[in-house]
Amino acid sequence: MFKRFIILFFVVLIMAGSVPAKDFRPVKLKKFLDRFPWSPLRGHEHEIVYCADLFGIDYRLYVAISGAESSYGKRYPRSTKNLTGYNSCDTTFDSIYQNIYETSKLIGTRHYYEKYRKTNDIKDLVFVYKGVPPFDHYIRNLRFALDEITAISVEMEKQKHAAWLAKLSSPAYKKKLREALTRQGIVAWYSTRYDQYRPQQTSTVSYKVAQKPEID
Repeated sequence: MFKRFIILFFVVLIMAGSVPAKDFRPVKLKKFLDRFPWSPLRGHEHEIVYCADLFGIDYRLYVAISGAESSYGKRYPRSTKNLTGYNSCDTTFDSIYQNIYETSKLIGTRHYYEKYRKTNDIKDLVFVYKGVPPFDHYIRNLRFALDEITAISVEMEKQKHAAWLAKLSSPAYKKKLREALTRQGIVAWYSTRYDQYRPQQTSTVSYKVAQKPEID
């Protein structure tokens, strides 16, 4: 059932010519985290970006802090799922996502970080988040991750995405898609067979299920 909704969603987008723009920030995070094969953060890139946007912080920041606190998840108490040293490592989370969410929320909403949110100066963050000196090494670790993520190129991915969008927008492809959908009866997926109901009986619904259209 879910796959049918997905296909119908893309069909509507294609027909309308309004495919959403791709966000390449998770791609940058993935390329960076792939350098650390031990990191349990691999696969959480979209969650990191989502939480950063939700609380209005730099999308690179959570990863940078996890690097300074746990070497991107190499050294930390596994049972806590606390990769960022949240609450001086005294907090245990149910999942890595919860750690991502709460760390992002802390920096994005608590008044302690108001100065950092105004200045975006990493020192203003570290003085509060780390709390005690020395600060220099911690600041260097954060800046390393921030700069490395920024420097990662996604030009190849952008070119591939642009080519894909061009293909979707081409009249030839749209025509081919319409023909395939018509031929395989995609509309019949959600056609209720009222003729099969008995009087006053509404508990049985029959669907004619078509195969997924095959488009080159």
